[in-house]
Amino acid sequence: MIDMRRTMSVFVLLVVMILLFSSLMSNSSDFELERTEQQLPDVTITNLTFSQSEPKEGENITIFVTLRNNESFPITDLTIRLVNLRLEQNISEKQVSIDENDEKTIDFNWTAQGGSNSISALLIPEVVDLEEPIDSMSKEIWVEPEPIGDVYSPLFALIFIFIVIFGSVIIPSIFAFLTNRDPSQEKD
Repeated sequence: MIDMRRTMSVFVLLVVMILLFSSLMSNSSDFELERTEQQLPDVTITNLTFSQSEPKEGENITIFVTLRNNESFPITDLTIRLVNLRLEQNISEKQVSIDENDEKTIDFNWTAQGGSNSISALLIPEVVDLEEPIDSMSKEIWVEPEPIGDVYSPLFALIFIFIVIFGSVIIPSIFAFLTNRDPSQEKD
């Protein structure tokens, strides 16, 4: 009887351990699945530069965005979106893949728009239901606006008007003064 009790105790203890171990394993695997579904790649934007520091409006310049993959495996299906925050306008968007522990520079063409511009690069992974960027970087750039019309033509027109007025009104008065004649008497 003692052996039977002991065998039963060991059997019950074994069943309880198996149940506990299996519930721990199922909980840990559920936790692991949730974590891998939510885990985002460790990729960062390290630099954002412009091909010209002081462009003029309408010039085509290149914007360079440098990425760094901090993972020990390649990352695919990343989207880099370039946005002009001042105008709330998308400039361009590119799909990118990057090798493990590597840096990559992507270039974008942009037609410069006059005034102060805040250019932002957004890094968005291709994860279902994720529209928020995992990293972003913004930089300001001043673009010289185009001049408003021709400045010299109105200036020359004013000078010409001044010469005509000066020639028709002031010169006869000066001439009359120098010759001591009264300009009103000459009309007779």
